[in-house]
Amino acid sequence: MDSEVVPETQRKTSLLAIVALIFAILVPPLGLVLGIIAYNKIKRDPSLKGEDIALLAIVIGAVLTVVLIVIGAITIILSGAWLGLWKIPEADSAAPAKMLIIGQPSQKTIAVLNNLTDLVLYVTRSADSLQISPKEQLAQYDIVMLDQSNSAGPFISKALGDALHDYVAKGGKLIIVKNSGTLSKDAPGAAGWLANLGDIAPVECTLDKHNIPTCLQPIRIRGELIKLDFDHPIMEGIERVPALPSEPLLDLEVFDVAVKGKEIAYIKDADSTKKYPGIVERKYILGKVIYFNYNPGKTPEIFINTLNYLK
Repeated sequence: MDSEVVPETQRKTSLLAIVALIFAILVPPLGLVLGIIAYNKIKRDPSLKGEDIALLAIVIGAVLTVVLIVIGAITIILSGAWLGLWKIPEADSAAPAKMLIIGQPSQKTIAVLNNLTDLVLYVTRSADSLQISPKEQLAQYDIVMLDQSNSAGPFISKALGDALHDYVAKGGKLIIVKNSGTLSKDAPGAAGWLANLGDIAPVECTLDKHNIPTCLQPIRIRGELIKLDFDHPIMEGIERVPALPSEPLLDLEVFDVAVKGKEIAYIKDADSTKKYPGIVERKYILGKVIYFNYNPGKTPEIFINTLNYLK
């Protein structure tokens, strides 16, 4: 058939091409597939005509299929946000982010935040004050920082732990400082982030040789924070802190925790040369969790970079 020449008057218009054009308008994906099949069939069979109809079906089907995909994606995103399944980032990135601090951070951290009113507007609440409808309360904020450095203890309720997990899963941005949130008010024996926050924390407690959770054993060191991830915006322009050997070392309280996420920077003890996780991130489909294994107020530039990154 390929070598035969059929007079134009004897060629028949492909019925499949006509059907493809109809379906390209009514059911675009199906019309697109039928148009491709019709076009290939016409090219192989000299007795058929209607290439232009098949091509039109392909073009219309392809364009309308893309339109349907875009509309579907937008519908899913808006519906999910309306149902509370996730958060949609604010369109106005120039406006200050709304930030909730759970606990009582250090004065150095508060001092940094007080100079960033164009970047974040924060409020401080105790974990106990978030007992009623914690999920609804957290949903009002762009960033949540769990920092119980100066609180009576790193206690949170099961309801708050579940709410924080839900907040991150729906696109929230969470900062965890040192061992905040590692003890449960409802189950005194449950220690660690996995037990109290689920799987969202970038680090986890381990047990020492005496079976005591390491997240309950603060370690005082003098050392430096060293960049590990050279592409991460949190450490942009910063190789290490202190930057120069002549500058005093950082006086830090750290915890010997296990890394579960992506380590951005580590802490090196100047006396023992032991290394500890410094800053660790865990990303989810929409949400992010950043862990600081020290007081973030002691590295203001890194803390500011973190807020800009999460905003």
